Amino acid sequence: MKRGIWTRPAVRHRRHAKVLSARRAISCALLAAGWAAGALANASEEALRVELNAIENAGGKCRLSFVEENGSAVAIDSLKLDLAIFGRDGAIKVRLLAEMAPIRANKTVVRSFDVDSECSTIGSVLVNDVTACAPASLGDCLDRLSLSSRIANLRLFK
Repeated sequence: MKRGIWTRPAVRHRRHAKVLSARRAISCALLAAGWAAGALANASEEALRVELNAIENAGGKCRLSFVEENGSAVAIDSLKLDLAIFGRDGAIKVRLLAEMAPIRANKTVVRSFDVDSECSTIGSVLVNDVTACAPASLGDCLDRLSLSSRIANLRLFK
């Protein structure tokens, strides 16, 4: 079969179409990756609200109840807070490692912890550090914490 003048441009056109198709696929993949990274960045900027909501004496201990609100689109698998509980005199009474997770995306949960102390002797609660925070896309979890207390004369701070 003899090659005519018209067969070469058709071959070039098919090759060019394949190159364009590959370029489009790569562009779409890069756009999707950029969108996903942006979504994770926005999720990591959302505040995680923790409120000391109630305290009650329970069997010689003080039960601290927290309301946690995850306003991001990313679930929190682990959030361990190193809490220092101060007495009314300002002295540290108790240290507590509290696992506050899991918290699903866009979800509010309640967690309670018992402390070896009478509630009337507690003056404030310090979030000393975040010892575990997952997934890693959340960024600096200590900075993301927005803290408040509903209890009169009992401060929750970092």
